[in-house]
Amino acid sequence: MANCKFRVLAIDPGLTNFGYSLIEGDIRSRDLVVLKTGEIHPGPTVDKKNYREEVERYDKRTVSLAYLREQVSKLILQLKPDAIASEDIFINMHRPQAYGALCMVICTLKLICRDVANKPLVTIPTKICKQVLARGDFNKDDVQRAILANPHLKFKDENERLHLSEHVADSIAVALALFDRYHNVIEAEVERRNGK
Repeated sequence: MANCKFRVLAIDPGLTNFGYSLIEGDIRSRDLVVLKTGEIHPGPTVDKKNYREEVERYDKRTVSLAYLREQVSKLILQLKPDAIASEDIFINMHRPQAYGALCMVICTLKLICRDVANKPLVTIPTKICKQVLARGDFNKDDVQRAILANPHLKFKDENERLHLSEHVADSIAVALALFDRYHNVIEAEVERRNGK
């Protein structure tokens, strides 16, 4: 196989805290490298003075989604991932009001993937993201610890590993689930890309 690498832009969706990571996997060795991580904060960003007029004209959620669309579109164009995956919609029993916003974020991501990346968004159920880490009942701290202890996962930038936020950790869990559960699909895509 000419190129056995596959890059995934993995996402922990949210309108307040949106974590992402670009993970490159080698389909032969199954080793993974975290190439880039970051967070986008649509809600807190549009609370700032320079968005006030737009928020008054429309509403905060609309402007937050537009800001998220702009930032994620730039990421996709810059990073050029082979696939884009996100944690799927779920209900947080501690914050049930967030469900509507999460639905809107996922729909926005699907449109971005269609319009900018020309590929579908792969959504991974939360339960599968946690199961890949060994247990289905992990909290955010457990997810961070499990990611840092994973022997197949390396960080290109040690600083990103040392400052791993809970939202970036959740995005990495999405990528791990994609590589683990959909390995055959990824392998077929790499072969297609390599002309086999």
